Amino acid sequence: MSTGEIGTLINQGRTQEVWQRFCGFLDLTLAEFMAMQERLLHEQLQIIGKSELWRILMGEQVPASAEEFRRHVRLTTYEDYEPYFKDKREDILPEAPVAWARTSGRSGNYKWVPYTASQLKVIGEGTLTILLLASARERGDIALRPGDTLLYNLPARPYASGYFLQSVADLFDFRYLPPIEKTEEMSFEERMAVSYKMALRYGADVVGSISSVLMKVAENFAQGANSGGFSPQMLHPSVLWRVGRGMIRSKAQHRGLLPRDLWRVKGMLVGGTDTDIYRSRLTNYWGCAPSEMYICTEAINFIASTIWTRREMYFLPHTCFYEFIPEEEWAKTRHDPNYIPATVLMDEVQPGKRYEMVITNFYGGPFIRYRNHDLVRFVSSQDEKNGIKLPAMVFDSRDSDVIDLAGFTGIIDEALLWHTLEDTHLPYQEWFVRKEVMDTGHAGLHLYIELTEPMKDAEVAQRISAQLESRNQFYRDLVTMLGYAPVRVTQLPRGTFTQYVMKQREGGVDMSHWKPRHMNTPDSVRDTILRIAEKRA
Repeated sequence: MSTGEIGTLINQGRTQEVWQRFCGFLDLTLAEFMAMQERLLHEQLQIIGKSELWRILMGEQVPASAEEFRRHVRLTTYEDYEPYFKDKREDILPEAPVAWARTSGRSGNYKWVPYTASQLKVIGEGTLTILLLASARERGDIALRPGDTLLYNLPARPYASGYFLQSVADLFDFRYLPPIEKTEEMSFEERMAVSYKMALRYGADVVGSISSVLMKVAENFAQGANSGGFSPQMLHPSVLWRVGRGMIRSKAQHRGLLPRDLWRVKGMLVGGTDTDIYRSRLTNYWGCAPSEMYICTEAINFIASTIWTRREMYFLPHTCFYEFIPEEEWAKTRHDPNYIPATVLMDEVQPGKRYEMVITNFYGGPFIRYRNHDLVRFVSSQDEKNGIKLPAMVFDSRDSDVIDLAGFTGIIDEALLWHTLEDTHLPYQEWFVRKEVMDTGHAGLHLYIELTEPMKDAEVAQRISAQLESRNQFYRDLVTMLGYAPVRVTQLPRGTFTQYVMKQREGGVDMSHWKPRHMNTPDSVRDTILRIAEKRA
């Protein structure tokens, strides 16, 4: 389908044809889902099995079935591909790429991923699927219309999100805010400023961003409106009408201006491990429940999405061949790197259990039984109420974002820390946490936190530990075993994290590394932040 064809079908009221084309996978039975997976895997093996990359990594033998594939083909990580991809070796690939996307590795180095022409086409279809589901109110509902405005705050090419936006532009007629052709010339801050100024003039039908960014935008609007912070450049009649109408709505309810006063958003597509923390507030601020997506650059497409219920996510069957390492198997690899974990398939996963993802690309992609270090948790085997016969899951964490204390495997992850901090009601600005040896000689959690109001370290630590005990049985058992709470707090002066981000930007560091990661922050980053804090004290 082309841009004109999809728009024509929608304008003619033939929306069910569009729904079936892009969202019909939700009608599959689990057996049909698995059959599609195995068929696409077979096609993929015929393509990649002829490449030099296959011979380098796997040898000469090409499996004839999914069972043989899982039995004889080893698991891989990016380290297996990095020697060839860092120099963009195209001669070893099954098909010459038309682009190289990048994502940032934990060490700060780029991870490069080749995209072929056929993959970019599939990426566009996957992106439109996600956007259709983000704006749907029920099964079969096509709320998008040609010419709808798409307000986005996502990295431009060569990041994957830039290719996704470009690919969906070939399928559907969105008005992009800002225009895609100008995005790559702007910094992240410039894109933010321009996109929202344009949205005040042209409207915002669909929003795509990181959840924490949308939270900040809502707060800025309220602060800017209440302090007269709108610039003279925004005094266009359309802007005046939109802002004036919004302020009347907000004042009638005796509160500050919110995005929902300015725009009637059909869909809000968000990502980020803190989405669940912000969910209710995002819904209140924007007037639309956020729809989550799950993606990684190496998958070369969206992996999963929420549906009209805006709760758990469902896997797209035509993105990758999915395998899952059960948590007990994953735990063994953390303690013994040489251990080879067993995997299960989609029809073997169990609700309530957590798994590490393993993906194999389709359509000539290079990654084979690839461990992407993401942990997902299945929450149900099917949804009878909505007529979906597929397992549903939620994203849990990155396996490197897990802190294992005293052998209690995986008891502290980033999602748990986000919930804990929110429930303590601490007035925090930013934070990170590390596993460090305490004065007692035992390993514990060392929380480095910037508060907007000063508090005693002991009180902060007590609140954190109390919430962890209430949320996590393993942590509670650990406290009982040790006889004390293994939490230490270091408060950082106001502005410490802002100064660190400025230092990273001025040093030419990639934008994805401007902020320190929250979990297992490296020594070098911690030391830099502490030096900044010492100067600001």
